[in-house]
Amino acid sequence: SPVWDTILSMQALLDTKEVFQPSPTLKKAMEWLLEQQVRAWGDWKVYVSDARGGGWAFQRANSFYPDVDDTIMVMMALRNVSPRGESKVVDEAIERALFWVLGMQCEDGGWAAFDRDNAKAFLTKVPFADHNAMIDPSTADLTSRTFEMFAMIAPEVFTIHHPVVRRGLEFLKKDQCKDGSWFGRWGVNYMYGTWQVLRGLRLIGEDMSKGYVRKGVEWFKSVQLEDGGWGE
Repeated sequence: SPVWDTILSMQALLDTKEVFQPSPTLKKAMEWLLEQQVRAWGDWKVYVSDARGGGWAFQRANSFYPDVDDTIMVMMALRNVSPRGESKVVDEAIERALFWVLGMQCEDGGWAAFDRDNAKAFLTKVPFADHNAMIDPSTADLTSRTFEMFAMIAPEVFTIHHPVVRRGLEFLKKDQCKDGSWFGRWGVNYMYGTWQVLRGLRLIGEDMSKGYVRKGVEWFKSVQLEDGGWGE
């Protein structure tokens, strides 16, 4: 997972910038990430014929399967290192990635990891493999992280009233569990999914006093352990 690890390492260095000046280190990492951008067509192109390549994969040399999660995290890492207008190369890479992510929004309004509208549940009933992960549905965690990216990359465009954001919000409302939590597929699971959604909603400008939001907050408070911590 060198792409993912590089993103997290860059973020750690950025968080320590007041005591450590890592500009050459971050620049080198940024240049490496730019080289990893997948501009070729992958399997995603089957359902997204109107978009050009521009995502990032979890690892190097994986041109067939860039994913939304790594892509939005790389976009934010690049923007953290290089503010808008500072580098044409970075700006172009982010713009290309943004249009790819927009093209990957599913019909239900959410975002999946590797594909668009690959959610035919009957495939999970066929014993193709013992892990039973034959589809790639929209998930609350990736949808909310996409909101986080929108809020950072182009907040003046992707407001709470933008049609893309509105569709994402409707997905999150429908995907919420009865107890107020959200299931996160790419982490474990309800704690992670719920905090990711609440964070994404706040950053995109949702009214945090709305009923469905407060229900998520109350669920989070209700599962706090006696020692003060939380655990799945």
